[in-house]
Amino acid sequence: MEKIKEWLEQLSLVFEKKTIDALFPPLIFFLANQFLSLELASGVTLLYLLLVILYRIIKGHTKKYVLVGVGGVLLSIGFSLLSGDAINYYLPGLITTSLIVIACVVSLVIRRPMAALLSHLTRGWPIEWYLRDDIRPAYRNVTIMWAAYFMLRLSIQVPLFLMGEFAIYFYINSILGWPMTIILLISTYVLGIKGLRKLSGPSVEEFLNGKKPPFEGQKKGF
Repeated sequence: MEKIKEWLEQLSLVFEKKTIDALFPPLIFFLANQFLSLELASGVTLLYLLLVILYRIIKGHTKKYVLVGVGGVLLSIGFSLLSGDAINYYLPGLITTSLIVIACVVSLVIRRPMAALLSHLTRGWPIEWYLRDDIRPAYRNVTIMWAAYFMLRLSIQVPLFLMGEFAIYFYINSILGWPMTIILLISTYVLGIKGLRKLSGPSVEEFLNGKKPPFEGQKKGF
């Protein structure tokens, strides 16, 4: 139970509660497109977004939360409407996934693992800590795992996209989306902490305090 609680705490750093707003538009668009025209399906999805925005404003949520997912959905709907093909709703997602793979590879080449950079931005820990030789390899290995996962996604999704398999793409995308992302993040944390322990480097606190080896190491947080 303690491990599960720890995992949930780590996930909460990545997922804001309002990200649930971004889960429904693809489902609404898919279902509406099965029974309505592309234009009407887009209109129904846009209506949902409008209601979400109004709800968030009434609840007094910040603009950051109000806009979560909205921009991406508008872009997706725009691509599908301009092309006249529903499958292009997923084009922005494919582009994003491709950019993630490129970012992972480039970060590995320049020895600044993307996992380390994202952790630095999320947690605010000193970037110098991440770049230590007894710390960086753990983040490098996680970044390699990320690159492999997103390349696998592309190898499955690109053929479906090119064949115009809208329904199959929706089901596959639903599986490879949030469910697999959560599994990936938990794997990241578990393997990352294990890697840090093997490297025997200092914890963030020990690094900040200038402690000399032997180190107790990072026991929580990655």
